[in-house]
Amino acid sequence: MWSKLKSWVARGLPESETWIAMSRAWFWCGALVLSAFAITLISTSGTIYGLLGAVIIWGMIVLIVIGAWLALLFINKLSAFALFSVLLLLVAFYVPLLGADPLSIVLVLGVIWLFISLLASGVHRLSKRGVNTFGIVLCVLGSVPLLVIIVAFFMTGWSSGKPVNWPPIAAAQSTSKNPGLPGDYSVSRLNYGSGVDSQRELYAAGVNWRSESVSAERLLDGWEGPAGWTRTAYWGFDASALPVQGRVWLPGGDGPFPIVLMVHGNHEMEDFSDTGYDYLGEHIASHGVIAVSVDENFLNSSIADLVGGPEAGLEEESDARAWLLLQHLNQWRGWNRDSMHPMYGKVDLDRVVLIGHSRGGEAVSEAVVFNRLSHYPDDALETFDFDFGIKGVIAIAPVDHQYHPRDRDTSMVDVNYLVIHGSHDSDVTSYSGAATYARLRFDQCEDCFKAGFYLVNANHGQFNSSWGRYDRGMPFAKFLNTQPLMDPENQRTVARILVTGFIRAVVFDEPEYRRFIARPETGHQWFPQGTSYLSNYRDAGQIVLADYEEDADVTTGSKPWVRVIGTDLGEWKEAEVALKWRDLDSAAVLVGWTADEDRSPGYEVQFADAPIRLAPAMTLSFGMALAKDGVKGSEDFSVPDSLDIRLEIVDAAERSAVINLASRRVLYPQVNPVLFKLEMMDSDPASEVVFQRYTFALREWLAVNPDLDIATLTRLKLRFPTDIPAKVWLDDVAISPDGY
Repeated sequence: MWSKLKSWVARGLPESETWIAMSRAWFWCGALVLSAFAITLISTSGTIYGLLGAVIIWGMIVLIVIGAWLALLFINKLSAFALFSVLLLLVAFYVPLLGADPLSIVLVLGVIWLFISLLASGVHRLSKRGVNTFGIVLCVLGSVPLLVIIVAFFMTGWSSGKPVNWPPIAAAQSTSKNPGLPGDYSVSRLNYGSGVDSQRELYAAGVNWRSESVSAERLLDGWEGPAGWTRTAYWGFDASALPVQGRVWLPGGDGPFPIVLMVHGNHEMEDFSDTGYDYLGEHIASHGVIAVSVDENFLNSSIADLVGGPEAGLEEESDARAWLLLQHLNQWRGWNRDSMHPMYGKVDLDRVVLIGHSRGGEAVSEAVVFNRLSHYPDDALETFDFDFGIKGVIAIAPVDHQYHPRDRDTSMVDVNYLVIHGSHDSDVTSYSGAATYARLRFDQCEDCFKAGFYLVNANHGQFNSSWGRYDRGMPFAKFLNTQPLMDPENQRTVARILVTGFIRAVVFDEPEYRRFIARPETGHQWFPQGTSYLSNYRDAGQIVLADYEEDADVTTGSKPWVRVIGTDLGEWKEAEVALKWRDLDSAAVLVGWTADEDRSPGYEVQFADAPIRLAPAMTLSFGMALAKDGVKGSEDFSVPDSLDIRLEIVDAAERSAVINLASRRVLYPQVNPVLFKLEMMDSDPASEVVFQRYTFALREWLAVNPDLDIATLTRLKLRFPTDIPAKVWLDDVAISPDGY
């Protein structure tokens, strides 16, 4: 038996000719992948920039071919093994753009390399020795797995585990008009720009109004050298003369109208992104608001930046994106004051809303900061004179922390804010806008608010109709698991509803839509069937009892008259909340308990001497999320499929009433999206903490116990189940006098 095994292994070892056959297979497979990538660049861009990128890649192939040929001449044939392996490593050079863990890359490529080797070896044996068992076995072992990989590559993907289809939070439905339906205004379309755009007719001969270009030389780095030269050659201008141009939707009538600027994020600059918000622009304008989709494609990246080296291209251009937005408002201010211009007196620049997607989502928050400054923080020789009435900011799948003046994150003050993010975002895979939300504070604005909306099964690109279903460019897009994604039109319908509801709340002061933004469940009937989401909200009028930001003492609250107590807990601490990419920039309390019928785990927020008079119409709210691990030291723990909690309030006479969390919605585990067909290719954590805000009117407890004295409430008790071990995050325990 042993001798037969040794003979079989010996027969499987490749001969020198087999090594050459396998090397050729590695070479042609690697060359095919790189060529497909290069062809994709040309087909998607159709420009000299795409061609330059392709030339760079094909140049790599030529250099490797020459190197292999020289090795075969001057060294020996087996050296081709190492050189052709380098070719596959060059393919791996592009794969990390997927954001995968390097070890996963090596493993995946190693498996593919093995199957190609088996198939090539088998084919060689069959061609040299005729039909033989060993050759057939090698061919089958190599071809079948490769066929499976190829089929999987072209599949959309697959779901993993139970699909998330949570019921909405229970709430009385709004009787207001669905903001996702068209408004009452007629809409006209036009363009403005430099009038000399070399790439787009609509901004050249197609402009209705000409605008003045602006110099961004003090704000932009990287528009120089070979990459800068090719960028200038493509666009026909450089950083000293950036065009101010956009697509406009005008409501019919005399105005003056509020104005909304929408700005895209980073994408292939040859695939123009500003056209992807037409669905929003026309809809917003039908509600009586001027809508503008701003063109900043010339600030986007391109593969042809590689002509300047791996690090070439624009650097930290996020602040320039923000500044350019304000330059657009400057242009509108000039037209609004020009008695000879068609827009004279028709624009209300005290009612401005900025909407940004992806990098544009960070740019709009930076624009709010720049709007109130007199000088550019990174170069005070650049002076600002903006001071527009920016009432609101909407960030769609925004990045965060790309611009940090004085090595600090951008923090907005006194502005209304809405962040929308998709759980299946394969580009900005972390809920980064939640950190921007956390840093936003209200110093003087007494009616400002901030809201977060986490849309389950939404991706990054479908918020822009021209970006689409894939959050990565080809061929990397084929590694994405797109099967669980929302229908594209449904995702954009949700965006229409939220964006328009926010605008009507902010610029038209319509309280019914502010209530909807605060509690989206009140408008759940407006959303497409099956829409699932998590939402959060906080406003300047809330009386915050505990947001866990004040000190290191776990027994203190956010007010001097608030104390907190934990009982029979297995774990209790206040900590920074971690997202996939970084911390949330906010702390919360983490409490956990074990299953023990003899204990009564709970957490109390006490406010016995509150200097406020509580009333039944007021609401008590908090944010909560289920942690993904158990109490320290617990064994065989699994996150429960759902969790209910008893909420008890007590008055000064020790009368109490209990409402269950399930009267709104039970607590579900963290959303655990499968973004890639191979989960191992996602180097980020599988899930992250996303808070769901729960809101209860005090009258609801009064209905349970009519003897309860709402005016003298002393504490809120959270009573945890004794039969289910779990751990939860709790944040922003607050009372809302206005009922939101």
